[in-house]
Amino acid sequence: MTRGLGGGWHWWAAGALLAGCHPTSIPDAEAKGDVGWLEENGTPDAVAALGRLADRDPKAIEALRIRTAYDSGAFHAAWMAVTRDAPWGGAMLRAGLADPKTADLAADGMGKHDPHLAAFVEPLEAALVRLSASLQNANIASTLASVGPAGHEVVVRRLSDASTRSAMCRGIASKYGDADARAALYAMPPEARDAAGCVDAVVRLAQQDDWSLGWLATNAEPGMLGAAGKMDVLSCARLHVAWVKALAARLPAQYPALVVPLGYAVVRCPAQVDGILADVIVHMPAARGLVVQAIDPFGRYEEALHATCGNLPLVANGPDSAIVRERASDALIHLCNAPQ
Repeated sequence: MTRGLGGGWHWWAAGALLAGCHPTSIPDAEAKGDVGWLEENGTPDAVAALGRLADRDPKAIEALRIRTAYDSGAFHAAWMAVTRDAPWGGAMLRAGLADPKTADLAADGMGKHDPHLAAFVEPLEAALVRLSASLQNANIASTLASVGPAGHEVVVRRLSDASTRSAMCRGIASKYGDADARAALYAMPPEARDAAGCVDAVVRLAQQDDWSLGWLATNAEPGMLGAAGKMDVLSCARLHVAWVKALAARLPAQYPALVVPLGYAVVRCPAQVDGILADVIVHMPAARGLVVQAIDPFGRYEEALHATCGNLPLVANGPDSAIVRERASDALIHLCNAPQ
């Protein structure tokens, strides 16, 4: 009887001791080197702990390698290893970037605006080229756009290539795109911005910062200004600033190409553009034709063009061409409901 009780006690003690060996937290599991417990936990903190263990335990590297098929956190653990100069991290990231199924996940896990990115410019570019026909490349492009001067030539090369142009532009317009990448985009010839992703990028960048807004107004292709007016991205307040700058900086020879872009701006933001049009009629006689051609004499414009209507008689009865005067008269009659 006593022996049985003693045996029971020993089994209970052994079980308690075994339970005490199991980790109770992520730091505890990391301290004990318990790869299986961390792998099963699977939280971002646990995966990060696996990454630190991987510096000395090949089993942790293998656990992370399995996770790279679906978890960008595993690649982030590899990135942190790169920042610690642990060789396994760079090897895992390069393998991930080389595989079309995991390349965008790998880029998602990488740091941004970090000097260590310079060593990964080549595999990032190769991954973007490889996935140029795919939609799974946003993280690759945005990571490339965050490299800075070390990635300048690659950004230019990807903008020059029609197959990667849109993706690269979207990367530049992302929250990670840096000033060097934006400068590369703006310095490209117009044909290197001739893609839907680039038009979208230019407009979004103009909403984000004043320098980009100024470039859009004074240097961008007229079609970019048109997109800014048509797309519901640039606020009406910033569209107002863009057209003030554009009309002050652009030469009369460009006015014919600005008719449609200005027309889009008037349609979407009539109240904000009204004062600009009225001011142009008074102070920029050479641009009166641009104004009257940009507005639809039979449009309604939310009945917001009060100042413009007030100044249109200066055009209808002025020295402009017969066509311009006639269009201004039509606008007065139909748009402004003014007696003639």
